[in-house]
Amino acid sequence: MRGHGVRLAVVVGCLAGCSDHRPDKAGKPDKRGPHDTLRARRVIEPSTDRVGPLPPYAIRADGVGPYKIGEKLSDLLERLASGPRIALFEIPGVVHRNVIRAEDDAILIGGEQASTASFVAVVGAEVARTESGIHVGSTRDDVIAALGPPVDDPERALDPRLLVPSSVPNLHAVLADGRVAAIVVASGSAAPRRVSDCQRPAATDKAIGACLTLAGELIERGIDDIAIRGADGEHALAPPLRIPGLVFAAPLRSAAETRDELAVVTRSDEPASRTWWLAVYRFDGSRLVRTVDATQIYQLSSTNARWIGAELRDVELYLELTSRPETIEVGGLLTTLSSPRNATKIRDVVVISPATVPRRRVKAPAIEASDAGVSATSQAPRVTPDAAADASDPAAPGPEPAKP
Repeated sequence: MRGHGVRLAVVVGCLAGCSDHRPDKAGKPDKRGPHDTLRARRVIEPSTDRVGPLPPYAIRADGVGPYKIGEKLSDLLERLASGPRIALFEIPGVVHRNVIRAEDDAILIGGEQASTASFVAVVGAEVARTESGIHVGSTRDDVIAALGPPVDDPERALDPRLLVPSSVPNLHAVLADGRVAAIVVASGSAAPRRVSDCQRPAATDKAIGACLTLAGELIERGIDDIAIRGADGEHALAPPLRIPGLVFAAPLRSAAETRDELAVVTRSDEPASRTWWLAVYRFDGSRLVRTVDATQIYQLSSTNARWIGAELRDVELYLELTSRPETIEVGGLLTTLSSPRNATKIRDVVVISPATVPRRRVKAPAIEASDAGVSATSQAPRVTPDAAADASDPAAPGPEPAKP
């Protein structure tokens, strides 16, 4: 019996010592079976599903959906589901912006480097719309019906391809063939500051109203010429003004004046450059005179167009003028096309750097019938710091394109 007891004790001790069930950290035995240790540990990966609002986003005065004006660009970058996508738009004297591409390049957010967002642009048709349903692809009439007539500020003149609705004065709709090609919400735009002393005549299909005299006039723009007629549209007040390269002409009024001047923007194209010019005219009695000489405001070259990934032919400027007592401020938008074959599909839209044109108020010759066919650029002085010295000579040679 004693031998059997010893063998039993040895077996029990072996079972206790060879057991595979070790206590866990809390001192309790691990009850897993021998086959459980072969199972792979289950790891739950974090979800890759997007968290937050999804398109279509709401276009409002403070931004587009989750992309707000005034937010830090670095914060907006961190929120992008597809990771950082940022480009530098840098052309000296024209544009200096960091641009974030979001929503498969359908939304662009831009601002100064290491600063906050100063504009949000929409170039895709389905990604965003206003509360009233306006989106890229809407017609001009749709925008006016939903957001009100174009802003009426005598101290502000716009390229007619830009539409700024009166209800949202910091929203710019870029038009191409009568439809919205891009929508830009930007900071810094304000509502009209005062009521006009002279009410401009209502615009027609062919002309816009102006107060070049206190009687009111209509300005008709041709391809390369401008005609100024009375408010009845019948009689001409001056010989037609022939201006090759005409981009647009619009009335513009200084706060200290009771009547408008005529601001004229032209563009001269060379094989490797494009240059935009501004000149200003006003009536002196019955004569139309130039009060601000044709002045270069922006220039692009084939080389610096490629800096922003575009060909020169696919880059366009949409300019906005603001009258000040001593200067005219110029700003606006730069756009590039998604394809040379698609003249209405915009790839990029960026707010450009401001430029100023001084009001020199030089004594300029009247634009008479005999010289009405002379181009505005051929009358312009060379653009130099002493440009005013050449202004008195109407026979001075035309401006030379600046070197890229």
